[in-house]
Amino acid sequence: MADDGVGAALDLVSEEIAAVEAQLEAENQVAFKQKRFDDANALVESGRRLLDFRTKLDELQGAWRSGIDAKTRDRVKVEGYHLAPHSKGPKTGLRVTMLDGRVIQRATAADTFADVIERLGLEKVRELGERANKLDLVGTSPSDKYGQARRGKYLIVTHSNTKTKKATLERIAKKLGHAISIDTPGA
Repeated sequence: MADDGVGAALDLVSEEIAAVEAQLEAENQVAFKQKRFDDANALVESGRRLLDFRTKLDELQGAWRSGIDAKTRDRVKVEGYHLAPHSKGPKTGLRVTMLDGRVIQRATAADTFADVIERLGLEKVRELGERANKLDLVGTSPSDKYGQARRGKYLIVTHSNTKTKKATLERIAKKLGHAISIDTPGA
């Protein structure tokens, strides 16, 4: 880790990018194993864009360290200020038991969430007009800002915490007249 403010900030961004890369890799492996090749291809494309970004970041880090003299870099210090990476809460999952006894539990809460919505009926859920992050919960418009899972021609907004996903599924199931049971392993 750098000992000046700008170097530390660039190092922090680099660490966060590495975490996103690892997450993309894990999601891609799951998508590929589940034969969701459109999702896998979308994740690969995101990975390519992320690699381009990382390359630019590496260039910035190098330019900062070699292009700016040490005396100037040493001036960039803010006393008492600590850059801490964004920390997520502990990882939790979703396990949904449908009325017919079928259990849906995927590697991530987001995948479980999307699979349950698909099982409840994408068209039916879409007709409810549910919204998430100012987007249609089940829609056709991709978002550059929020995570979505593709199921056929639809995109399901999965960008929320597990507690919100659970509440959303319970609300949707109730509106559609379905009985489901939801556990949150790891919570």
